[in-house]
Amino acid sequence: MLLVLAVKVLVLGGCMLPIAFGVLGTGILFAGYNLAVSRNPEENENMFNSTLMGFALMETFIFLSFVVGYVIYAM
Repeated sequence: MLLVLAVKVLVLGGCMLPIAFGVLGTGILFAGYNLAVSRNPEENENMFNSTLMGFALMETFIFLSFVVGYVIYAM
């Protein structure tokens, strides 16, 4: 039983990796958006919509990681 608990804790720790990389990716995404807007301000609205779609995709994987971690830990 102790081995099962240890594996669950390791899997829960592994589910935290997408969260860490999601935070890193969000920073890179919005830094790229700021750089692109500073170079081409006329395309502000189009780039902002694309940036938000990318942000939503990253957040989907982060929330999916929360769900997977909870399901594995609750079993």
